[in-house]
Amino acid sequence: MKKMLLVLGLLSLCSLGAQPKPTMQPTALEELRGLQHNQRLNQRHFSWRPNGQLQVDRPFSEIEKTGYLLFHSDTYYNTNIIKDALASNLPAGVKLIVYTDQPSLVSRLKSHYEPLAGKSNLEVLGLTYRATDRAIWARDNTPIPVLLKDSTNLSKWGAVDAVYYGGDEPDSALANFFHINLGKNPYQFEGGNFVADPKGNCVIVNKRPTAEIPDSVFTDVYGCKKVVRLKHVSGIGHADERVKFINSSTVLTDTPSYVPQLSSLGYEVRVLPAPQGGRFRTYVNSLSIENKIFVPVFNEDNDEEALAVYKSFGLDVIPLDTEEISDKGNGSIHCITMTYPQMEMSELKNLLLR
Repeated sequence: MKKMLLVLGLLSLCSLGAQPKPTMQPTALEELRGLQHNQRLNQRHFSWRPNGQLQVDRPFSEIEKTGYLLFHSDTYYNTNIIKDALASNLPAGVKLIVYTDQPSLVSRLKSHYEPLAGKSNLEVLGLTYRATDRAIWARDNTPIPVLLKDSTNLSKWGAVDAVYYGGDEPDSALANFFHINLGKNPYQFEGGNFVADPKGNCVIVNKRPTAEIPDSVFTDVYGCKKVVRLKHVSGIGHADERVKFINSSTVLTDTPSYVPQLSSLGYEVRVLPAPQGGRFRTYVNSLSIENKIFVPVFNEDNDEEALAVYKSFGLDVIPLDTEEISDKGNGSIHCITMTYPQMEMSELKNLLLR
């Protein structure tokens, strides 16, 4: 009973009851404003070099060694169940960072997540930053980690902030927490539309307003060695809906028309089935953390076929029901999480709180 009351209390504080929440997809007006913003910038030469002495080498890839899992405290669209499962199944050596824009919730969040993740594996951050009801979409509005190198070729981690249409800007606050360099992409861009491998191949869906961002931003700011632009054919137009690097030789997609471009990167391409119902449902929006992968399922026939594909790679596959978040929020597991590489906590703190 005590545990039940705690969960109910947490949900009432974080979810604001039955009030309608905006989806991950931008409104028509938000998309238009983003397009206009990017069009104003796209004729300007832009490059970024953090701290003068540091050069961007490449972006972090989810299939590399993970040090931290991050998500926001909001739990609507039944994401409390998803987040509890993530916290309860963290691989050894991976820490959970739960951040909130309501510092008064820190104590209750600790009480909730400590039994799941373990006290030593948990940090709860009460941050002061501009937040909206879209704060839950961590993949889109938190800074993207990148590998930097100094003049002696010594590597360290940094991150890149972009303009988010939802208005949430936790980047500086999060950056300071991890003590790492925070660079700036001045264009409107969402992290969910950025998928990278350890070689520096970067995949984006060329939707509006992303199509207005020149390749030089991705090469100079994020360290991409090659930028692959995929046609927007379904979903809200995010790469993490359609493309999943699963290991150093294989990439997954549920969109057959993408196979030639992905094959050109030197990968074997495996095609996942598409869910039968729901425009925004996808099995691709899974979350990889070390040898574990958390896969969206929808209580339909194609679930088992999709899970079998993931299991064929020898991964510990954990299926999570995402019907509500996909159908009502237009997102899934990957959309509400962010993973960061292994680094000293002092570095991570600077990245997250600056």
